[in-house]
Amino acid sequence: MASTPLSSLQLIRQARLDLGVLLNDPLAAENFTASVTDIVQQVQLACQQSAEVALGTILLELETPYPIRHAVDVAIVADLTLANLGQNALQRSSVVAAALTMNIGMHALEALLAEQEGPLTPEQRSQMQEHPLIGRDQLRMLGVSDIHWLDCVAQHHEAPDGSGYPRKLNGTDIHFDARLLGLADRYCAMLANRSYRRRQLADSAMFSTLNSGAGTVDQKLAQLFLSTLGLYPPGSIVHLINGETAVVVRRGKLDSTPLVLSLFDANDQLLGKPVLRNCADFDASVIHVLDSRIIAGQLPLSEIWGAPAQA
Repeated sequence: MASTPLSSLQLIRQARLDLGVLLNDPLAAENFTASVTDIVQQVQLACQQSAEVALGTILLELETPYPIRHAVDVAIVADLTLANLGQNALQRSSVVAAALTMNIGMHALEALLAEQEGPLTPEQRSQMQEHPLIGRDQLRMLGVSDIHWLDCVAQHHEAPDGSGYPRKLNGTDIHFDARLLGLADRYCAMLANRSYRRRQLADSAMFSTLNSGAGTVDQKLAQLFLSTLGLYPPGSIVHLINGETAVVVRRGKLDSTPLVLSLFDANDQLLGKPVLRNCADFDASVIHVLDSRIIAGQLPLSEIWGAPAQA
């Protein structure tokens, strides 16, 4: 009997689990490149099955340790953005692999910083500045020969105006896909709660990412990024003009008009049965975004997205 295919949610959870094992001891992998490729395929299949569920995990599946969760989050965003550009799965695979491994050069430090209070020490800042090149060299040692994968890891913190690091490249010296990784990296990091920085809400994170400084963001890339994710990506928790609190199910025709599932009434009482609403209707207009942690882990995602979010 054929096994039941994994749901989008199960694929993302498996990708996180497999990546955690791999990055915690990369030398133990029989074939590191093949192991990453397997995880790439898990992420891409999850996005193909349900982009909404894949994006929803970024805001609502918060149990995985930050370094692993963040890498998979960036991989999801990169895959969906390049798919929006028209690239096929094979064309996207090197960039998704780079997203999963972009911080291998500071994996231990990243875990420490997720819990550290206070600013970086000079030694930590130096390692932070060098981790793209350290990571590229580690990947080479582990048998990665895909030049585009390696270049994206080495360049994901460079900026078009030359203000990035570690080599201060500028303009067309930086691969488009590396600029995308940098954008996705910043955006997903802003959505995460860190000991030294409060998480931003989805709309604020998008504004901050796309307006991080003149010359640091390519405007065509910014438009592509916004058109892929929107101001209220799936999984966002929003307060409606009718007083209800709802979770975004999927994008609408406009950024301001997603389809949402109302969970709480105007008195913050749990609705007996969630109500699907279109924010294009005035009574269901979004007033503002709330912290997604108010429902993260409290509601089975299958109650929002059905079978693709089956646990």
